[in-house]
Amino acid sequence: MVVTGLVFRELLVEQFGALPEQLTFTAWDDYVVTLGGWDDPNWILVTHQDGEPLGVRERGPVRLVERDYGDRDPDSLRNFNDWVWMIREIEAH
Repeated sequence: MVVTGLVFRELLVEQFGALPEQLTFTAWDDYVVTLGGWDDPNWILVTHQDGEPLGVRERGPVRLVERDYGDRDPDSLRNFNDWVWMIREIEAH
């Protein structure tokens, strides 16, 4: 599986001129979460998988994933533990 997208930090700076303190994410299933600390180039806003736009089956239409898990062992991470997926709306605060 090959995923492509945008470096989320760069997108935020491009759109807002600075990093918002917090972002509220709303998913298609109406899950809502507000998070801060986006001054991290490790987050990728994934838009495509294997060359195709993400659909709901791929947890799209966009999802946030970590590019690199650092020194954490991927085998001990729960599936999608640090991801935000099925994003419908992003609101800056």
